[in-house]
Amino acid sequence: MKLSSLHKISFILLTSLFSSVVCFAQTEVKGNVTDEEGIPLAYVNVFILDSFDGSMSAEDGSFSFITVKQGEIELVASIIGFKKFQQSILLDTLYNNPIHLLLESTTISTQEVIVTASSYGTAEDNGVVMTSMDIITTPGGAADIFQSLKTLPGITQVSESAQLYVRGGDPNETITILDQASLYHPFTYESAYGGLFSNINTESIKGMYFSSGGFSTKYGNALSGVLDLETKNEPDIQQFLIGLSLASADISGQIPLSYSKLGLRFSGRQSFTQPIFWLNGGMDDFTVMPVSSDANATLSFKYSNTGRIKLFASIAKDEQGVKVQLPGYKDEFNGNSTNNIINLQLTDVILNNTVIKLSVSKTGYDSNWKLGILDINRKDNGLKFRGDTETILSPSIKLLIGGEWEFRNAHFAGAIPSEDYDIRNEADGEVINATFDVSRTGAYAEVELSNLLNVNGLFMVGGVRADVVTPLSLSWIDPRFNLGYRFTNDLTINFGWGIFHQHPDPRLYSISDGNPNLDAMIATHYIASLDYKISKISSARIEAYHKEYSNLPLEDDILNYNNKGYGFAQGIDFMLKGDLFGIIDGWISYGFINTKRRWLDFEELSSSTFDITHNFTVIAKYNITSAFQVGANYKYASGKPFTPVVGANYIPHFDIFEPVYEKDNSARHPTYQRLDIRFTYITQFFNNYFTVLYVEVLNILDINNIFGYSYNRDYSKKSRVDSYFGRRTIVFGLQITI
Repeated sequence: MKLSSLHKISFILLTSLFSSVVCFAQTEVKGNVTDEEGIPLAYVNVFILDSFDGSMSAEDGSFSFITVKQGEIELVASIIGFKKFQQSILLDTLYNNPIHLLLESTTISTQEVIVTASSYGTAEDNGVVMTSMDIITTPGGAADIFQSLKTLPGITQVSESAQLYVRGGDPNETITILDQASLYHPFTYESAYGGLFSNINTESIKGMYFSSGGFSTKYGNALSGVLDLETKNEPDIQQFLIGLSLASADISGQIPLSYSKLGLRFSGRQSFTQPIFWLNGGMDDFTVMPVSSDANATLSFKYSNTGRIKLFASIAKDEQGVKVQLPGYKDEFNGNSTNNIINLQLTDVILNNTVIKLSVSKTGYDSNWKLGILDINRKDNGLKFRGDTETILSPSIKLLIGGEWEFRNAHFAGAIPSEDYDIRNEADGEVINATFDVSRTGAYAEVELSNLLNVNGLFMVGGVRADVVTPLSLSWIDPRFNLGYRFTNDLTINFGWGIFHQHPDPRLYSISDGNPNLDAMIATHYIASLDYKISKISSARIEAYHKEYSNLPLEDDILNYNNKGYGFAQGIDFMLKGDLFGIIDGWISYGFINTKRRWLDFEELSSSTFDITHNFTVIAKYNITSAFQVGANYKYASGKPFTPVVGANYIPHFDIFEPVYEKDNSARHPTYQRLDIRFTYITQFFNNYFTVLYVEVLNILDINNIFGYSYNRDYSKKSRVDSYFGRRTIVFGLQITI
């Protein structure tokens, strides 16, 4: 979830309403839910069919609720990733006797499971599994998808924004996809420091796949990473969540309109951050307190045993006014944005062995940024058609074929400063009015082969994709390849290689100050990884990678930009996830990276802004009791490279000092450290209302991390610019499911 501000925003979740209990003849239905191996399953929906009676299982798998029904009932238990449990039960025979519900995994082994390099997700064939519950319960993650993903190896802690800096790549090099639709602006409060939180509600997400490199040919126009999200289908039980907190109010719900066939999910949130800044400090940093709102809805119709049509729509808005310290004076940054998406998706199985997914989506983005003479309006609209197929040709062969057509219109209008060091209102400026209209057509074919050459455990994934971008006259062909060997059911090695293309940022194609003839950027990935499954819930991965960049945009005195830029990124990532030390649930991740670039205004090959040498994260959650949990999130990162100012020249005509810089990114900020602690208590009111209460302390050690430096008028003195969570912040919340 998001809540927010450009500087220091905290996350507070939910408080709720209570309803009364019907006082008739009542029966308590109680028991526990486990999987086939006897491991308790939390957050399972347990309910009586065709009624509102039910509850959600707790961390230890237990559940209980009261019903006024009598006689025989149909008891249902469901959760994503497991087959739905349904059984007739005679209530008169219960008499407070607990019921044991056993759920079977929905994983169907039609072929040997293939674990590809650099992948994480909610399915076991992604190797290291990251569930939606991991996201929701990560301390300091604000239940936000992007903030929680930043605890994975391969993502560097460049800033506290939600943007993903993947293995030396700019955030624009990682694409976000939702039900096959492309999301170019999945953040709130976008600014020069990046968006602070996702505008995608975690409660809407069913499945997730994230790759930090070497990803499938399914994904095009991306150099570094991909985040592929899938929304939930039609609900089985009616539930509502109503929330009120110091920083937000929200409501969400799910309504089955026709059991297992037609259902509606919806959510809406409104943030109002003034109370949280009043409590923790920081109100003086703003001229307009950050506020945001968003709403989304999913209407899902299962028209057959295998076919489903799903309509998803979302809209998000935000606004902020922040005081900014500039050389010798203070100014104010004002920003606001509106973001929307509508997507219609069809999925089905044809010929008994082919899964098809078809979608059409429309996205829109409109933002305004103002700081001094800078006054920019940006519109970014897209239309996309996509189709994907997966065909099981045999127990050892899967064929993937698909394609997409995407139209994108990006428009930039307003004023920018003539010199980047002079942004005063009275400074010289340039008027821009640039439009980027392109369509991209892409197609791919990929094959997954297990037991290759009749060798048990040997597998290969190989494919090729082609893209054509008009009217830029760009085209490319990207081959990609992954070879792996499963030594045992628990130990797998992988080697991956691939070529990836992406056109540069639309802003660089401007006729006035860009180059409309820029070619596509290129990255070549080399990856070697080892996956070890320690137990059903614990796994480890170590991975080495090397990435070569070419055709990067580089400033040019004549053309504005050319394609002579280049660079590299190389490093090692490690992750251990699951049952740590036998008593703690969580994960440990570490990433080492060395990355350099010559691009944009970097005149020489230099450490890139994303060259955070060491990134270390520990997520630990300990259940003190079955209902009470304490969690911690510790992050450590090397200092971010920056270009220091070593002097200044006075310009009498403009009455301003022009800074003199040292070599590009030749200095580093202090190391980044932050410890967040969370206490969570889970209970049920009136036996039916699943309730989560928590208290969280962000940056409990009160470490003064920084984003950068600001300077006085003649650049002779510098001062620190605090990070979003530059001071200790206390948050608390309550969530009740009705």
